Amino acid sequence: MVFSSLKKLFFRNKESSDDLSELRGAISQYQGEEIEEEKEMLESVLDLAKIEVYDVMNHRKNLFSVDVDLPIKKIIDKVKDCPFSRIPLYKNHPDNIVGIIRVKTLLKEAYENKENLKKIKITELMSKPWFIPDNTSLLTQLQLFRARREHFAIVVDEYGDLQGIVTLEDIIEEIVGDINDEYDIESLNSLGIRKINDKSWLINGQVPLRDLNRQLGWNLDDENAVTLAGYLLDATRSIPQQGQKFIFNCFEFEIVRRNKNQLSQIKVTPPPEEQTACNII
Repeated sequence: MVFSSLKKLFFRNKESSDDLSELRGAISQYQGEEIEEEKEMLESVLDLAKIEVYDVMNHRKNLFSVDVDLPIKKIIDKVKDCPFSRIPLYKNHPDNIVGIIRVKTLLKEAYENKENLKKIKITELMSKPWFIPDNTSLLTQLQLFRARREHFAIVVDEYGDLQGIVTLEDIIEEIVGDINDEYDIESLNSLGIRKINDKSWLINGQVPLRDLNRQLGWNLDDENAVTLAGYLLDATRSIPQQGQKFIFNCFEFEIVRRNKNQLSQIKVTPPPEEQTACNII
């Protein structure tokens, strides 16, 4: 019953609160440690209707994109070692996304035209960007990804301004947890996350909390904030000064760099695994 109802939910154009309530009730009836993981995954599927793409997207400040007007050789050099399969292309300004290039397609063209790279026309290889509102629910976006056979979208706000990107993997990870691959740790630095010793990390303030929780296995509360900087602004009810230190939920935070009113670099030291209680400073 549960799986047939879930299938019906995914094929609907809109989420129904009655359907969701019915499914939650059915799932809650399943008991036993041996099915606890499956139960959590099913509940995560239902939570997709309450989460917006803005909450899980890769923020524009952490976005890897390439100027479409660069010489083709420079474009190839920039993307050949990147860990991403699709790269946004911009014109004049990084917020002006004009196309999406598949790295595999570009490298194939580069190989076939290695004697004369100038024959490659990047504008003929790129696809049109797909823009979606930042308040789209993950359940709706998952349905749209399936209907369009796409798994990459550009997120914009109500004014059409770039906010970030969201992928099918971002949504799947909300259901099954972090999907690690050989590039995940290597790509942390490109996300603004850098390990500085065995205990601490140096993190860009605009890194989303969900990315930190997924990538590093942390449990920072993302109920009232999207980014790490937002988390500290909410927790301190102020704009902390450079050099200030705080402890929240057993994590130690130190403001390493503040640019005007923006917390740009934050040192984070998670609690030891054996620590069970802490005080807030």
